[in-house]
Amino acid sequence: MSYSHHTIFKIRALRLVSSAKYLGVIIDSKLNFNEHVDYICKKANTTRAFVHRNTKNCPMKVKALEYKTLVRPQLEYASSVWALHTHCIIDRIEAVQRRAARSTMKDWSRPSNQSAVSGTTHTFVRGSPSSMIQYLSWDSLKERRLRSRVTVMYRIVHGLVAIPFQPNMQWNTRDTRCHSIKFLVPPVRVDAYRFSFFPATVTLWNNLPTAMVLSPSVDSFKNVRLLRVLLNINQSITWQLFS
Repeated sequence: MSYSHHTIFKIRALRLVSSAKYLGVIIDSKLNFNEHVDYICKKANTTRAFVHRNTKNCPMKVKALEYKTLVRPQLEYASSVWALHTHCIIDRIEAVQRRAARSTMKDWSRPSNQSAVSGTTHTFVRGSPSSMIQYLSWDSLKERRLRSRVTVMYRIVHGLVAIPFQPNMQWNTRDTRCHSIKFLVPPVRVDAYRFSFFPATVTLWNNLPTAMVLSPSVDSFKNVRLLRVLLNINQSITWQLFS
């Protein structure tokens, strides 16, 4: 007995587009993610305004929790794949958090009218979003993206996710400073690839202390000390790239 299978395809001309959404992330032809950043900032600001209208009289702790639960995840979804390296894009996202801090603190005054306000353990300056964010103990979104990237790298290296590190990364057996689980930084020519996940994260990973790389679990890997180490490494790498 034989079977014949016939598949009929509906022929349709494909339209050339400059960007497309895939799994919730807008990928553009230049890979600068400008359109995606515009989209998530607009969406997050809409959610923040809705939360603000409905929680005007709620305590500060409730407003802060609502921001962390409803607004911030929209700004961080799939952030490990973003190639955010220009100051204008970074500031555009941070502006959403600054507005959220003003909403949480009920302070929309201008920075020129600054006056110190004391709380239970900290002091913030009226009209200064940066001071409010520090008072609320919120890390910057840039810092959180750095931590997210190296955490994903930890999961890849230790086989905790189904993402093979080869052929994207190659072992570096010559340079064993800091730790022995190091990878070669792939050669790059354009910034779109230079600041993408593997080239940028490998540089951060190679400079982590041995104790952090060999952490027994993800929970022990993610700690407050990790953030301080990443900030120091990132500042050094950024200075080398743009100097």
